Amino acid sequence: MSLVFRNAQLSDVDVCHRIESSRYPEDEAASRGNIEKRIAAFAEGFLVAERRGEVIGFVNGGATSKVDLADEEIKAMIGHDPQGENLVIMSVVVDEAVAGTGVAGRLMKAYVEKAWAQGRKGIFLLCKTHLIPFYEKFGFQWVCKSNSTHGGAEWHEMAAQLPGS
Repeated sequence: MSLVFRNAQLSDVDVCHRIESSRYPEDEAASRGNIEKRIAAFAEGFLVAERRGEVIGFVNGGATSKVDLADEEIKAMIGHDPQGENLVIMSVVVDEAVAGTGVAGRLMKAYVEKAWAQGRKGIFLLCKTHLIPFYEKFGFQWVCKSNSTHGGAEWHEMAAQLPGS
């Protein structure tokens, strides 16, 4: 499957919100407003995958030098610092029509490579237990069970460090 990866644009808000809200439970999905804020504040941290000109998935995050994954404010880009040495991933999601085809993995690989090329020192995320092996494929290591109660779910903190640092 031929994919194009690019930074999100404000014109992508509606399709990204549709994908996010169709794939995450309602109490975990980012609002349309938060997706719009994330793109407006840090488009270079919001990578979309396109197939034949249509957005079919994305990874997004904010940059910070302080990492507190249980802090819900980062999801609204509060405390975001474009020059921050770390990225905090907020969503990794693909359209249901391409789930299980490797698009999410290709997105993660592109996102991680881009982060290292930008000189970021670390990438952090929260995930559910069943996704730990997926993120380990991209250099993430389990850190601890998180204090986050987002969506009432159990979350795990994972981190990847710039190779050689």
